[in-house]
Amino acid sequence: MASDLLTVTGTVYFRERITLPPDAIATIKLVDGEGEVLAATAIDSAAVPTEFTLVADAAFAADPASLFIWAALRSGAGTWGTTELVPVEDDANAVLLTKIESGPLPLAGE
Repeated sequence: MASDLLTVTGTVYFRERITLPPDAIATIKLVDGEGEVLAATAIDSAAVPTEFTLVADAAFAADPASLFIWAALRSGAGTWGTTELVPVEDDANAVLLTKIESGPLPLAGE
């Protein structure tokens, strides 16, 4: 039933003014106050802000007031992410990402 679903929408962004390469991937997770992941998505991110939608089973969100967003954006130009969990706020979740490391990223096995 649709009423048993919890939907969280928003955008992830950063302040740097760069063009993202075509390999950019945004990963966003919805977590509860205990750190349990309730929903997650990974989406192509051609530009920022990048919109996201997370859908979780509402039965697993014991306290909807204690939900948080964790996010990261990885590309050949670098990695950005949340340095702390971001509290969920209604339908207008704008998640600021901070530069974590500069690209290029190592290949698997390196």
